[in-house]
Amino acid sequence: MRAILLIASLTLKETLRRRLWVASLLASLAVVGFVFVAKLGASVRANDPIVQSVVPRITLILGLDVVKFFGSVMAMTLASGAIALEIERGMLYAILYKPLHRYQVVLGKWLGVLVFALLNTLFWTVLLYASIRLMMGKTYLETWRAPLVVLLYPVLFGTLTLFFSTFASMGLTVALSIISAGIAWSEKPMREFGMVFDIETLVNVANNVRWIVPMNHLRRWVLEELSVVIPERMMMSQRFQAFESPPAGWEVGYVFGYVLAVLMLAVLVFGRRDV
Repeated sequence: MRAILLIASLTLKETLRRRLWVASLLASLAVVGFVFVAKLGASVRANDPIVQSVVPRITLILGLDVVKFFGSVMAMTLASGAIALEIERGMLYAILYKPLHRYQVVLGKWLGVLVFALLNTLFWTVLLYASIRLMMGKTYLETWRAPLVVLLYPVLFGTLTLFFSTFASMGLTVALSIISAGIAWSEKPMREFGMVFDIETLVNVANNVRWIVPMNHLRRWVLEELSVVIPERMMMSQRFQAFESPPAGWEVGYVFGYVLAVLMLAVLVFGRRDV
C-alpha cells in the first residue's frame, strides 16, 4: 500500500509540474462565466416570474453538464500520459527496476490521476452552486446527490483512458479515449432519431452502445436526482418522457463493476507488457 501511495504522490507532483492547475483555473472561470451569462439573460426580463424561476434551474442542469465535461476531459488528459508518455520518455524504466510490482504502478497512477481530477470536479461543482446562489439568489441543496453521480464521470473516463495507456502509445491512447467518448455520446442522438423516425435498428444499436461505455447510465441518474428542479414543461413534454426514462437501481452498480473490470484489465495487460 505504501508503494501505491508513493507513486500516487509522484503522479500528483508531476501533474503540478506540468502546470495543469492553469487548465483548472480556466475551467473555474468558465463555470463562473456560464452562470454570469445566464444571469445577464435573465435580467433582460427581470419582471417575468416564470423566467426568474426557470433560468436558475436550467443553469444548474446545464452547469452540471459543463462540470462533468471538464472533469472527464481532465481525467482523460492526465490518464492518457500516465503510463504511455512515461514509457516513451524512458522515465518508467527507472521505476520498474526498483522492487515494485507492476500492479502497484498501475494502481498508484490511477489513484493519483483520480485524486486530482475528482478534487477539481468537486471544486467546480461547489463553485457552480455558490455562483448560482450569489448571482441568482437561489439554492438547490436538495439536489446534493446529483454532484455525487457527476463525480463518477472522471472515474469512468479516467479508468478507461488509463487502460488504453497500458498498451498503446500516447497518440493512440488519446485517439481511443476520444472514440470511446464519442461512442458513449452517440447513444442519445441515435435513440432520438430512431424513435422520431421509427427506425428500430438505430434504437437497437443505442441499446447496445450503452453497455460499451456506460456514460448514459450516469446521465439518467443525474437527471433523476435533479427532477425536483427540472421545469414542469420539460418534465411533461413527450420528448423528455420518451428519451429520459428513469434509471434502474442496478445501473450505477453496473458502472462500478465496469470501472473495476477495466482497472483489473489494465493491471493484467501492463503486467504482461514488455517494457
